[in-house]
Amino acid sequence: MYIDHQIAQKIVDRSMKIIGHNVNVMNHQAIIVGSGDPDRIDQLHEGALQVLNAKAEIDFDSDQAESLTGVQGGINIPITNDGQIIGVVGITGNPNEVRKYADLVVMTAELVLEQAMLAAQVRWDRRLQESVIVRLIEGGWQNDTLFNDRVERMKIDLNIPRVAMIVDLRSAATQKDISLTTMQGILRLLEKRDPDTLLAISSPTQIVILQKILLRNEHWDYQKSQEHQEKYRLQLAKQTDINFHISLGQYFEGIEGLAESYQSALKTLEVGKLSHPKQQLFSAREMLLDLVLKDSLESWSGPQLLADYEKLVKKDSNGSLQKTLQVYFANNTDFSLTAESLHVHRNTLRYRLEKINEILDIDLKNLQDLFRLYIATRLSEWDNKPE
Repeated sequence: MYIDHQIAQKIVDRSMKIIGHNVNVMNHQAIIVGSGDPDRIDQLHEGALQVLNAKAEIDFDSDQAESLTGVQGGINIPITNDGQIIGVVGITGNPNEVRKYADLVVMTAELVLEQAMLAAQVRWDRRLQESVIVRLIEGGWQNDTLFNDRVERMKIDLNIPRVAMIVDLRSAATQKDISLTTMQGILRLLEKRDPDTLLAISSPTQIVILQKILLRNEHWDYQKSQEHQEKYRLQLAKQTDINFHISLGQYFEGIEGLAESYQSALKTLEVGKLSHPKQQLFSAREMLLDLVLKDSLESWSGPQLLADYEKLVKKDSNGSLQKTLQVYFANNTDFSLTAESLHVHRNTLRYRLEKINEILDIDLKNLQDLFRLYIATRLSEWDNKPE
């Protein structure tokens, strides 16, 4: 391990607060990397060079210090880590007066180094886990020996059944990305729920969760996963400065199924925000029809239905026929409820529906025509929404 400027200055600041004397920290090359005197930063400390060579504490009185570059009177003690000398800490002053602080300063230095090493290990483990999760949701990891080594190092049990969730996070004020620091804080908040559930930041606005699930007689306990989703929602609801959506994908068996589960969650998030923007929770299982409709937009069939529907749009100058259809479908084609919701007479509603039949050359009493028009109406709503 090397002592950088940040770690060195932490040692200096903590030590000086306790002992009231100037403290310098030199790295393995005897360069001052932390000091109570900012002007001395990055200077060579010849006294530290002697300590590194002798591998022992060396004291310098004021007369001795004058003959050395970058040295003032005081004591200089080696800093060790895992039995290796990695730097030197110096306390400025009369050696006989400041020697009593030596053990305390060295202990402070070792404590700061230990904390820095632990933090570095946590960051490294986090990066390893995120790399594993990214490979799992991308797929194609089967012949990757580096992936297998990382899984073994992190002690991740890939035989545990999991389903993908995506947490989409935006600033409540700007609807744009939140800061990385905020994202990391939310990640730490969510990952406290279950050590076998894997989480990673997958994009500037999204956290992917590979949620551990319960299988009953080889069947996914979907209700239990919904409960987990709701608990995540309750946690995030406390963060008043963010807007969020949580998308639950479909469960697919095996480790290879995680990539497919992730894709289903991603698609569900996209469609959910489009069709139900005020909802916070989306589920692939409950939005199957919407997902099918969205897929149709990306093939020839969706645009064809929209082209047919455009005939109605062109003939409906005031939009009353389109509005009538939307309310008709919202009321599950109940004639009375639709008339009541539109505040029109039943004869008026009947006339409008017959007009729609005439324009589109269909029969709304025919189930296939009715369903085709329902799909076209939904697709038209999505197609006209701003990106």
